[in-house]
Amino acid sequence: MAYQAALAFTQNYLTSLHISSCLLSDVDNVIPTTIDLGLRSFLFDTDNYATILENSFTDAKDRTIYRFFDEYDCKYIFMRLPDESYFFIGPYLVEIPTQSYLEARGHQLALSSTKQQQLALYYTNLPVIEDENWLLTLANTLGSTIWTSCDTFNLEYVEYEIRDRSVPIPISVSEQSTYDTPLALSLIEDNYKNEKLLMDAVSKGRLHLVTTVAASVFNKGTGARSPATLRNRKNDLIILKTLLRKAAEYGGVHPLHIHRLSSAYAQHIENVRTIKESLRLQEDMIRGYCLLVKNHSLSRYSYYVGKAITLIHYDLTTDLSLNTIALALNVNSSYLSKLFRKECDCTLTDYVHRQRVEHATLLLRDATKTVQNIATECGFQDVTHFIRVFKKHFGVTPAVYREQRHEKA
Repeated sequence: MAYQAALAFTQNYLTSLHISSCLLSDVDNVIPTTIDLGLRSFLFDTDNYATILENSFTDAKDRTIYRFFDEYDCKYIFMRLPDESYFFIGPYLVEIPTQSYLEARGHQLALSSTKQQQLALYYTNLPVIEDENWLLTLANTLGSTIWTSCDTFNLEYVEYEIRDRSVPIPISVSEQSTYDTPLALSLIEDNYKNEKLLMDAVSKGRLHLVTTVAASVFNKGTGARSPATLRNRKNDLIILKTLLRKAAEYGGVHPLHIHRLSSAYAQHIENVRTIKESLRLQEDMIRGYCLLVKNHSLSRYSYYVGKAITLIHYDLTTDLSLNTIALALNVNSSYLSKLFRKECDCTLTDYVHRQRVEHATLLLRDATKTVQNIATECGFQDVTHFIRVFKKHFGVTPAVYREQRHEKA
């Protein structure tokens, strides 16, 4: 089948974003628990979903992509393939569930308090797709590959509901641990696995991996995500910031840089005013700490070079000559110079100049600051020297750089 490669790519892409998908061949007699990540198995204590689901997927029309929901407000996308198999995307949610919603759902299903906690854990660990358009676009792209072009198939936007034939039997209160069922255990294991992958990617400064791994964080949060209240979201961000600090520390970043970034994010967290703002900040924090490791990790440097780099970044306005740094580190200046050039592929002086003029590009955003003042704030005693070094690195003078940036803005 020619579309198998496209189908495999779609499944791999969804997996990388921690969005479940499954391919079924016999929906009349065998519907595995993977279709809803074990929810009905948990509620009905059965693995035979063909006897639970009221609607028959075999009624699905050919060349049609469906978007539907079940009575637990889980969303899905599915289609019948040319070989009579069925491809499902989901379950997922379109918004983070609130505490009142979780309590009402548990009460409606007549669950014990212990089971209600497990059900809440299930909901709060489903991926949240606030904008379904990109997911529908992905399904459309797969459909046009399977059926040749967009003109040869339809996308059903009908709110198609899949119901269950019976109601779960009330479960008595149990003294067992809250997390002793396969449903809860698998979710906890998945959380810790994703968390470990994210911390590993951040600690190595692997931005391309963070973009993929962080999808689980963007969609689910860290750990057992709290219900959607602003204070709970802020608490989640504080926990995430602590984990990211540790990842940066493992990545060899000096505590000075970690402290500076963490202090800035602590203020940002308290300034968050909406749930959406918290989600954007969550993404920014993950990328920010990853870039911190990528740009400031000392793990690849020897002891003296790492110490020299830390001194340089600590205060760009002080005397950062080779002799001064060598004296501060109690090491021979010639030895330090040779070591620095070998490990950084430039002289120590060139490195200092680079850091100073890069800092200058940030200060140039403030139109009230003069070039003279910026030169001083960057550690240059002579403005002419500052302009010469700046032009060497960026090809234009500071004044022209500022003008060009203003024009682009």
